[in-house]
Amino acid sequence: MLGRYPQEGILWLLERLNLFLATIIPQGMLLDFMTNGVVNGVGSVLAFLPNILILFFFMYIFEESGYLTHVAALLDNLMHKIGLHGNSVVPLLMGFGCNVPAILATKFIPEFKRRVLTMLLIPFMSCSARLPILVLLVGTFFPQNPIIIIFGLYGISILMAILTAILLDKLFFKTELDLTPVEVLPLQKPKMKKVLLLTWDAGYEYLKKIGTVVLIAMMVIWFLSNFPQNNSSVEVEPQPNGATIELPSSAAVLPPPSYHQDNTYLARFGRFIEPALRPLGFDWKMSVCLVTGLAAKEFIVGTMAILYHSGEDDLENSHIGTHLKNTGAFTIPVVLSFLVFAMLYMPCIATIYTIKKESGSWKWALFSVGYSIALAWGAAFVVFRGASMFFS
Repeated sequence: MLGRYPQEGILWLLERLNLFLATIIPQGMLLDFMTNGVVNGVGSVLAFLPNILILFFFMYIFEESGYLTHVAALLDNLMHKIGLHGNSVVPLLMGFGCNVPAILATKFIPEFKRRVLTMLLIPFMSCSARLPILVLLVGTFFPQNPIIIIFGLYGISILMAILTAILLDKLFFKTELDLTPVEVLPLQKPKMKKVLLLTWDAGYEYLKKIGTVVLIAMMVIWFLSNFPQNNSSVEVEPQPNGATIELPSSAAVLPPPSYHQDNTYLARFGRFIEPALRPLGFDWKMSVCLVTGLAAKEFIVGTMAILYHSGEDDLENSHIGTHLKNTGAFTIPVVLSFLVFAMLYMPCIATIYTIKKESGSWKWALFSVGYSIALAWGAAFVVFRGASMFFS
C-alpha cells in the first residue's frame, strides 16, 4: 500500500516518544497514562493519516476533472433498476470519503423520496474513518492477500447497499422514477493546486479531530479502563503448610494489568453488552470498541490501542497489531466477523444528525441506526459461522 512506509515512520516516531517519556517520568500510573492513554491511543489513529491523504487526493482528482458526472451518466440506467436516479451516484461515491458531505450533496437530487433513499444508502459506503480499521486488521491478519480481503469487504458493503435499495424501494418509496438524463460536465484537467489544497484541508480536519475529540475520548477511555483501582487486600496461593500470605493493601494498589482491567468501569459495561455480541465471536473488549465507534469510527482503533496494550514493559512496540495477535482473542473468523460488522453498522453521530436535518425527520435517522445494526449483526453472524467451518 502507498501509505505503508510513512505509516511505519509515524509508528517509529511514536516508539521513540514512548521511550523518551519513560526516561523523564517515573514508572507508574502517570507514565501509563502518557504512553498508553495519550501516545498509543491518539497515535494509533494518527498513524493512518497518510492513507487518508492518499484517498482524498485521488477522490478530489476525479471530482475536479468532472469525471464523476460521466460515471453518473454511465450508471444511470443501472441505478434505475434499484430505484435510484443517476444523480445519486455522485453522493454515493463521495460517501467513501466522508458520509456527512455526501448526504449534504443529495440536495441536488430533485425527487424527495429518492433523496431520502440515497441518504439511507450512503452509510454503507465505507468512509475514510473506517479505513484505519481495515488497514490495521487486514494488514495484521491477512498480510499475504490484503487487497483481496479489502475489496471483498467493500464488495459486501456495496452489495448490502444494493439489496437495501431494492428492499426499501419496494416497501417505502413506491413512486414513478424521474428519468431525466444526468447533466454531464465536460472533462477538464484538474487543477493540482486546488486538489492539493483540498487534500490539505481534509488532512487538517483529520488532525484537528485527533487533537481534540479523539484525544479527549482516548483520555476518558483510559480512565474508564483503569479505574476503580483495587485497594483491598489480595490473597495469594496457599503455602505448603496450609497457611496463606495476605499482601498489604498498599501492595495491591496496582494489580496485574489483566486482573485490574477486568474489574474496571469499562469492563463492567463491556460485560453488560457482551451477551448481545458473543454469538459473533466478540469478547467484552471488542464490544466496547464497537460502542465507542458509534461516536466516531476513528475511536475503534484508539480504543483497541488502550484495551489491548501489553503494559509499561512494551514501550518499544507501538504497533497495536502486534498486541492484537498476542492476545489470541482475534482468530480469523473473529477478525472477519469484526470487519464485516464495523463496515455495516451504524454510522457516526454526525452522519445520523445530518440525515435527520436533510430529511426533516428523526424517523429516517433512527431507522438508519436500527436497520444498519440489525443488518451488521446478521451479516457478521453468517460470516463468523461460515468462517469457523474453515478456520479452527
